[in-house]
Amino acid sequence: MKPYRILLLLLTAVSTNSAAAAGHVYATSQEGNEITDIAVDGTETSTFSSLPGPVAITADPDGRRLFLTHPEKGTISIVDIATETTVAGFHTLGMPFGIAFDSDMNRLFLTDFKRDLLLGLDAATGKILNSVQVGSSPAHIAYDAANHRLFVCQREANAVGVFDSRTLDKIKEIAVGTAPFAITYSAAAQRIYVANVRSNDVSAIDAQSLRLVGNAHVGSMPYGIAVTPDGKTLLVTLQAENALLVLDAALLTKRAEIGVGRYPEDVVVSPDGAQAYVADWFSDAVSIVDLTRNKEIGRIAVPAGPRDLVIVP
Repeated sequence: MKPYRILLLLLTAVSTNSAAAAGHVYATSQEGNEITDIAVDGTETSTFSSLPGPVAITADPDGRRLFLTHPEKGTISIVDIATETTVAGFHTLGMPFGIAFDSDMNRLFLTDFKRDLLLGLDAATGKILNSVQVGSSPAHIAYDAANHRLFVCQREANAVGVFDSRTLDKIKEIAVGTAPFAITYSAAAQRIYVANVRSNDVSAIDAQSLRLVGNAHVGSMPYGIAVTPDGKTLLVTLQAENALLVLDAALLTKRAEIGVGRYPEDVVVSPDGAQAYVADWFSDAVSIVDLTRNKEIGRIAVPAGPRDLVIVP
């Protein structure tokens, strides 16, 4: 385990109240072949090795395991959080990219960017249990576990596919903007939000009716997307503008634009909704953003090529 320095941009400390301090952020570094563990309050950080080329990451709800995709190697891996070691690696034959996990079924869901597939795997053995053809170049996945629905960005099809997680049967396909890449689901708002990279907008989908209910221009190359736990605030990274955009989630109207590192990718929100964390791909850093003041308050150096983030409470 190697320590990495924290670059504080302000003299004031990052918030350390009990709600904000609970949990850890894990960041994948695709070029560095490492995972960085950041305490949610930003005061502690360390790194540990992963299998080569980690990109997307998710975690199980009880905080025991991390699940990662390694697209260039055609593999997925499982990391034990307590020991910070890779305990399993499975080869999928294709290019696994987006990932989601169902704890009740102990099942992983993957998109195969190269073969245009959605896969269901046994998380214990890596065995492929079922698969279905989806729209071209499927990227990230959002999961509504309560209603057994998977929402898949079909990047070159300009649509989101909706699938039953138990069978992978297709429920619906919803046209969105051009090149949907990142996606998030808000249980509080009962909405799915999609970042469309080439049309420079975000789309909102009603999770019950599965209808498109909003679309808004946001700026150049929206690449990562997240929503606060209360469902009221939407966050979008703008790669070409080195910025994090803050929106009213219901109206899709702009509240603030915050400068972060170069070429920001993913964004996640602390459990109390007070802070956001942004993976700055070209800056080799993770930005800490205070959402109460809409201001970057810290930047943590990480290994090369940070791509994706997950918070484990």
